[in-house]
Amino acid sequence: MLIDFQVANFRSFKNENDFSMEKGKNVRKYKNNVLEIGNIQLLKTAVLFGGNANGKTNLINALATLRFLVLQPTFSESQKLSSDTFGYNKDNTKFKVSFIKDEKRFDYTLEYNELEIVQEILIVDEEVIIERQKQQFTILPKQLHSLKTNIRKNQNVLFFAQSNNVELAKIAYSWFLEDLIVVDTQQVPNILFKALSKPSFKKKFLKFLRAADFNIIDVEVRERKETHPNIQIEFGEGIPILQTNPESLMSTIYDVYCTHQSEDNKYQIHFNNESSGTKVFIFLALYILHNENASKVLLIDEFDRSFHIELAQALLDVFTNEKQTNQFILTTHELSLMDYNLRQDQIWFAEKNEYGETELFSIYDFDDDGLRRSDFGYKKRYLEGRFGGTQIINKSVLLEIAEG
Repeated sequence: MLIDFQVANFRSFKNENDFSMEKGKNVRKYKNNVLEIGNIQLLKTAVLFGGNANGKTNLINALATLRFLVLQPTFSESQKLSSDTFGYNKDNTKFKVSFIKDEKRFDYTLEYNELEIVQEILIVDEEVIIERQKQQFTILPKQLHSLKTNIRKNQNVLFFAQSNNVELAKIAYSWFLEDLIVVDTQQVPNILFKALSKPSFKKKFLKFLRAADFNIIDVEVRERKETHPNIQIEFGEGIPILQTNPESLMSTIYDVYCTHQSEDNKYQIHFNNESSGTKVFIFLALYILHNENASKVLLIDEFDRSFHIELAQALLDVFTNEKQTNQFILTTHELSLMDYNLRQDQIWFAEKNEYGETELFSIYDFDDDGLRRSDFGYKKRYLEGRFGGTQIINKSVLLEIAEG
């Protein structure tokens, strides 16, 4: 579960910005919106509002980039790290993420530029497991002491450590791999569809879809095998050499076909050809309904684009249901969601200043006793400019140019 995320010098985030999923002190509304894990209380849902091009999506992209850097190793010292700095400057990008996995708290810091990793720190339950300043490795697990000369300047130690069977590194790596999920309908983990082969789960899944007024009366899962070339990477003097093994690898693919009911007959549509809203809803349903998918962090960009307001509100109720143990981070333009059963610590804003720098803040950051009233309307105050984050639009100039 995500506790906190900090980002600096990434896209529109020039200065360090802090995004927290910790419960705000003395906020007592909507207790179902909070998860208790040991001695820490975390929010189940956070919603990020803001005008167009103010940097909402960049928060999702920042988490996705950190995930990519952890999971995808470089193959040589000449390979550049994925970097997208503010205004394409040459300063370092810095990420820090805190999360809970297997009842342990992990704090992971990664500072880097496209050529090298400048700083990397992994702390588990307040004990430093990995500490690195460029190529100076101050603290390493015992398994890596004799291998530190093999760690390249553009290679993260976390990946290297889990590859060498360091247990705590394996747990941290698995959080990035399995628990941090970007809801991208072009990259649905195919194994999710396997659950629909079970009649009991399929029945519950279809009932869930019908309750949301989707015109899907059945789903069919077709299993097929797919062969891939068995490519092995061997390193010779630091240069990766690709070698193809004559024995191909076989993987199982699950194709899903949704059956729709028209006025005259029934017809099937492959999942890939469904609308983006239907695909997002199916993606979420598979995570929400399958017990094995608990304690995930699901990142959903442009939540309002996929669902009309009634369904969006219903999903917020599902996300904060008492039995729901996943976390959901949403970006949206739909201002009416501010007043739909959300606490002030769940409502975040992205706003660019006059220099094009995004700043993140939540309503909880405002010192206003009125915010604690149960009848407080956040949307009205937002439109009045009380929280910032509003888009300044000169309608008359737009019309003048359009008419000219």
